[in-house]
Amino acid sequence: MNFRNIESFLSVDTHEAEKLGRLLAGILTSDLEKIRRGIRDNDPESIRFVAHSIKGASGNLGFQSLSQLAAVMESRTRAGQLDGLEDLLLEMQQFLEKLEDSLSGR
Repeated sequence: MNFRNIESFLSVDTHEAEKLGRLLAGILTSDLEKIRRGIRDNDPESIRFVAHSIKGASGNLGFQSLSQLAAVMESRTRAGQLDGLEDLLLEMQQFLEKLEDSLSGR
């Protein structure tokens, strides 16, 4: 993953784009744990709230694929559908891992 989309989307330099990527990675780590708890506790409202936050943050940084995953999760939980959320969570986790790999230069 490269940070060109953040750079061009927000008109910032590479250093700023990486700082924003690190911020997103930290927030996403915490948010994915909140979603795991929400799934475990059968709490669609807390999942919806976190998914909405991820949707906005990732969309604002130009990561449309993550934003779309979060939008699907938000929509499903709004409808009370918890089936399939683990798959969405896994895709979000994979995004986070790619982001972290990119930030560490792997």
